Amino acid sequence: MSKIIITIFFCLLFFVPCPNVAGILVNLTEKDAGDAIKLGEEQGSNVTEYLERHYRFGEEDVFEENGMIRTKWSKLMMLSGLLAEKGRKLTEQEKERIIKSTDLQIDIRTFGNKIDFANEYKIHLVQQGKIIEPEKISADHAAYLPEKKIVTPGFPKYRATVRTYFSYGKINPHEKAEIVLVKNKKKVLFEVNFADYK
Repeated sequence: MSKIIITIFFCLLFFVPCPNVAGILVNLTEKDAGDAIKLGEEQGSNVTEYLERHYRFGEEDVFEENGMIRTKWSKLMMLSGLLAEKGRKLTEQEKERIIKSTDLQIDIRTFGNKIDFANEYKIHLVQQGKIIEPEKISADHAAYLPEKKIVTPGFPKYRATVRTYFSYGKINPHEKAEIVLVKNKKKVLFEVNFADYK
């Protein structure tokens, strides 16, 4: 009898799916927000580097596209860290604005040879075979200045951050997604798992 019970236990252990508790926090509790703010303040001037390590996706190469997942948690952490570096604290209004946000921000850094090169770029998500368009999209351009201040022939002269905002109501914040960048009729694909982000 005990062997049957043990067998049933192992069957349940290995075959019953467990709910995925990891993933982007859409509805932050006061504790969640407090933890993010505290961690940001502790990181201080290192907060940008910390978030790059934990929220970045894409290629490591200098001129290859890469990006950042900017969740409510990471935004609270980022802002509190930058303010702590200046001896300031996050205000309640700033905290509430981030917490009440209805969109997930995804930024992609791109490189090109003219100042407005990324204005025509489009980004969408694919999740479980469904295409999800952003609520908003914009591109911020800047001249690319390497450390030596000399632009090597054949390399991009400009960089841009393409910012997109996806409604939390249209995505699954606990599942994998494909981020699709459409540029000059070409597609660049990034596979991300939202379960890896907080």
